[in-house]
Parts: sequence; structure tokens; C-alpha cells
Amino acid sequence: MAFAYCPDCGARIYLGRKPWLGQPAMCDQCEADLEVIRVNPPALEWVDNVEDDVVVEEEDYLVDSDLISA
Repeated sequence: MAFAYCPDCGARIYLGRKPWLGQPAMCDQCEADLEVIRVNPPALEWVDNVEDDVVVEEEDYLVDSDLISA
């Protein structure tokens, strides 16, 4: 049985007999969402939840002082 360690808390996580790249996993200790990034030896990394990321873009606004040439 294959296992890897949580990159957050170090807990041992069982992955079944034949883990595959991208296999989802969850740490029971810290509840981190993980995925398999290497199968030999197995390694885990945090899942990149793009939908959870907040993207804030700055708008460029013209102010009156930008319009006045010195």
C-alpha cells in the first residue's frame, strides 16, 4: 500500500495500491485538500483551487492632474 505525508502537518496519508498523478487526497488531521504530484515515491501537494482565489485588479484612473501638462 502506498502512502505519502501531508505537506502541511506531516500526517501519513494512505493512497491505495497504485496512486496516479492528480489523484485527490485529503488529510484527516488538518483537512488540507491535496493531490498526488509524484508517484515514485508518492508525494502530495496542495490543490490549487482557482475558484477560491480572489483576484483584485487595479484600475488605472485618470485624475485632473494627469491631464494638465506642466
